[in-house]
This record gives sequence, structure tokens and C-alpha cells, in this order.
Amino acid sequence: MIQSSNSIKKCYFIYFLSLFPLILFGIYKNGISLYLKDYVSLYGAIKPLLFIIIGFIIGSLVNYIYEVLIKKKKAKLVDIIFSSFHSLYGVLVACIISINTNIILFSTVTFIVLLVSKFIKINKINYIALTSLIIFFIMNLFNEFSFLNNYEASNNFNMNALDYLLGKGSGGIFTTNVLLLIISFIVLYNFKIYKRNIPIFATITFSILTIIYCLIMNDISNIMNMLFTNGILFSFVFIATDSVSSSYTKKGIVIYGIIVGLLTFLLYLVQPALSSLGAILIASICNSFIDLKFE
Repeated sequence: MIQSSNSIKKCYFIYFLSLFPLILFGIYKNGISLYLKDYVSLYGAIKPLLFIIIGFIIGSLVNYIYEVLIKKKKAKLVDIIFSSFHSLYGVLVACIISINTNIILFSTVTFIVLLVSKFIKINKINYIALTSLIIFFIMNLFNEFSFLNNYEASNNFNMNALDYLLGKGSGGIFTTNVLLLIISFIVLYNFKIYKRNIPIFATITFSILTIIYCLIMNDISNIMNMLFTNGILFSFVFIATDSVSSSYTKKGIVIYGIIVGLLTFLLYLVQPALSSLGAILIASICNSFIDLKFE
């Protein structure tokens, strides 16, 4: 677990550095590109960027309320912002949600969950996954949930492997470009504070089960769709590796990754769009037990 202010700042830098290409692509794909094709208004063009900015501001505001207004601490604003990972949590929630999400809904749920998390003594819960799932469930109450942007919803596509690599598949706002995601993982891989074995074993487990399932069902053409859509790989790389809510022992990290991959596959058969987030949430609740059994 990363506890010092300096290490938290370093973690922010590493994550934002690795997220930057994905954010740029998401802004173009789900904003600028749609505007140029007359699928959205000017507001729609900047909506992806607004999610990122608002997510960061909400996380920072939660830190300020807790540290300054509740705990009465006196510190520089930058130290308050980086007093915990909540600002990063807000950004990651913005990355994984659908472009169709109402910004007020996103802001309200993210603020409430992150603020409440400050007062819960048990930190072993992945609040990124929890927040995103609550948003998805609320959206589904009022309308059928979909990751598809306006252009994708209006057209039918037959995609190949290259299309998925270049981000043409469906998923969260900033999650679809597999090639950029691989680059992001390589960047993160080189830092010791990153739990690299979680996404490695989660991806291997999920991929093996997916391939076996598609072979049994005689549906080989669906392998790419299962692997590269719904933000699953993004969740493995950025959300499952949360330093606070994931396992930390050497063996525990491996088992944690395998469990995330296994649960993602099982939940995919029920609800593909929520499978990786549901798996990460369940695994995070069990991570203390995992570390205890696999020290």
C-alpha cells in the first residue's frame, strides 16, 4: 500500500502519463469525431473532456472536505489534492463509464460514493468499480444501458482484429483503443509500485476461458468481441490494480489476478458490460482473505 504523500504524487504522475494517450483518443472518438460527422452538438464534442475534468475536481473536493473541513488540517492545496487517491478514482470512473452517461448523474454518484468512502474504516473495497456499477445500474433503470456512441448505434460494423486494436470497438469513453492500452501497460510495467501481475494473470485467465468457451460454442468469431470490448482489459490494467483495494502479497497478487479473470468470465455470461467491474468489486472485498491464505 502506498501511504506517503510523495509516493501518492508519483503514482498520480505515472497513471496520468499512461492514461494521456487513451484520454486523447477518447476525446476524439467520442467527442470531436462525432461533432465533425454531425452526430452531436458542440457540447457533445467536449463532453468526454468534461468527464475527466469533473472527475478530478470531485476527487479533489472530497479530499479538501475531509482533510480541511472535517479533520481541520492545514496544508498546501496541492498536498490536500494528493492526500489520497480519490482524485485519480474520479478520473478512472470517468474513463470507464459510457459516453451516454448524464453528467449530473456521474457527478452526484461519484461525489457521494467517494465522500462516504472517507468515513468507512474498511478500505478494502474498490470504490472505482463500485461507483461505476452504481452509475450503470441507475442508467439501466431509466433506459437500456449501452456503451455505443451515436455513430456506433446508427451503424453496423464487421470488425477485424486491427479494428479492435485501433479502438473501433465499444466500451467506456477512454477504454477502447487496445493498442494504446498495451502501450499504457508497458509504461506502468516499468514502475515497481504497479502491481503488474494482476492484469497479466487476469488477462491470461479470461482469455483462456473465453477461447475455450467460444470453441465449445462453435463461435470463434466472437473471441475478439469478448476480449476487446466493454472496457474489460482497461479494467484489468487500471482498476483491478488499485493499490488500496487489491492484494499485496506476492502470491496473493497472482491469485487475485486469476480470481478477477475467472469472475469476469462468469459474469460476462450474465452481463458483459458490467462483468469486469463486478469481478473487481467482489475480488476487492475478498483481498484480505486472499493475502492471509497466500502470504
